[in-house]
Amino acid sequence: MRVLFLTLYPGNAASPRYRVLQFLPFLQANGVHCTVAAPLNETEWQSFTGPQRSRRPFWYHAHETPRRLMQILSGRRYDAVFLQKAIMTAYLRGMPGLLRCSARRLIYDVDDAMHLAPPHPLRPPWRLLEDRGQIERILSAADLVLAGNPWLSAQARRFAGRVECFPTVVDTERFSPPADTSESFRIGWIGSPGTTPSLNLIAGVLESCPNGDLSLIGADPAQLRVRQDAVRPWTFETEVDEIRRFSVGLVPQFKDDWTRGKCALKALLCMACGVPCIATPFGAVLDFIRDGENGFLAEGPEEWQAAIERLREPGLRTRIGEAARATVEERYSLRAAAPRLLAWLRELS
Repeated sequence: MRVLFLTLYPGNAASPRYRVLQFLPFLQANGVHCTVAAPLNETEWQSFTGPQRSRRPFWYHAHETPRRLMQILSGRRYDAVFLQKAIMTAYLRGMPGLLRCSARRLIYDVDDAMHLAPPHPLRPPWRLLEDRGQIERILSAADLVLAGNPWLSAQARRFAGRVECFPTVVDTERFSPPADTSESFRIGWIGSPGTTPSLNLIAGVLESCPNGDLSLIGADPAQLRVRQDAVRPWTFETEVDEIRRFSVGLVPQFKDDWTRGKCALKALLCMACGVPCIATPFGAVLDFIRDGENGFLAEGPEEWQAAIERLREPGLRTRIGEAARATVEERYSLRAAAPRLLAWLRELS
């Protein structure tokens, strides 16, 4: 079986890494020939996350559009096309129809609320080319939709014939607890520049952390109102070790529909490493965090501070961390999810 995976971003973005790339070794070992294509390569995409991102839309679309068109047309050579997230960052008219005509079987994988708005909305006069209903058309055309959480599944079922809830999962062999537990107490957060503003929801809590006790991995200092000194760079090579140094993981969230579409990956990564999390009680975290059992849920600054103070007790941290790790191993592990994906692909071939 030959499958073309069309990812919206290259492999240094979280979505293709966790929704596509980590599955490839298992799929290929079981006879699936996998080809992955993104509109931009890693170097090009990375340039848009730096200081030059003000030039992003035009440059991005000029490279993205012709490459994606060629990739879609190549779909005729495959048994199935697996579209991850969206066709392009701009929702151009006619693209879903072209994709459907080029794909013998179409699987659509969505892990964000992509139906709310395109990543790069077009400006006048180009807005005449924009199709704001594109995601609904893709959902209707797909042979199978894989949705990252129950809310996304419910949204997809309004348009799609077949929807399976397929949560984002973690490689629990790579993300695992450290051999030795540190005696220091470190509060941590891991994310991307785009999710940095959520940290401002708990600005007072962050300010109360002593120097050296806070690590904000991958945050954008320019978007932080406080504690820019705690920002540390994210790299693929160091992310596991950084999380293992956390005593507590922070998962503050906005309460909006975009957050409802998220798959709570930040929490799952920490929990896989045996790190207790404190999260806003909203969205996907409610599917797996049980307050006081395998993590804590906190609303306002006082609840956040109280949960942090409770987790200063080593015995409680150990108990919560072990329960958190068990939750991920049981329900959100790559080992359990990969056979499910393989079965769906074979069923459609």
